Amino acid sequence: VTEESTVTAWEPPKRFATRSPQAEDGTFMAFEYLIEGRADGTTVLRLVQSGVLGDDWETEYDALGAGWDLYLHSLAEYLRWFRGRSATVVAAMRPQAADQEQAWRLLTRELGLAGAVAVGDRARIALPGSVPVDGVVDYADLPTFLGVRTDDGLYRFIHAGPQRGDVVVLGHHIFAGAADQGGIERAWQSWLDRLFPEHEHPTDGKAEQA
Repeated sequence: VTEESTVTAWEPPKRFATRSPQAEDGTFMAFEYLIEGRADGTTVLRLVQSGVLGDDWETEYDALGAGWDLYLHSLAEYLRWFRGRSATVVAAMRPQAADQEQAWRLLTRELGLAGAVAVGDRARIALPGSVPVDGVVDYADLPTFLGVRTDDGLYRFIHAGPQRGDVVVLGHHIFAGAADQGGIERAWQSWLDRLFPEHEHPTDGKAEQA
């Protein structure tokens, strides 16, 4: 999934801002990143999100509030493990996949995880058509978010919850150089479709992006 935004401020290395196109219902999102260096050699990043949410604004607001924790954590993981490396980003989703309990039971089993999942647990990613790779859980906030880091990628698994159609979303940031974005995205979609077959979970719910 590719989205476009307009850069509204560019003042390196202090400020960067973007604004999404306005939808037919008038909704849009604007983001501002403010970076401040400190005397002790550290840096403070302030993120401001503004805009207009849709009709179900309360659900959207709650989802955004929870999602930013994972996003900012992923940014820190990038700076620690993949600094200076460009990413190929792929995403896949399964609307009406399963309720949270069943979905996480299937997902964690597929990732080689057992019991209560915690940061530091070892995981294995076995994508169709690829050699399995070992990783480590770097973010665990079930029943909504799970993050796995490997030597060349960040993997994010999200369950949107019953109010947002029980959508399961997969986000994969690949830091392994040139990558077949379309092919990998299709492989992940196949992976999700296998875990959550259509005949068991009709795709008539709302979809969400990673």
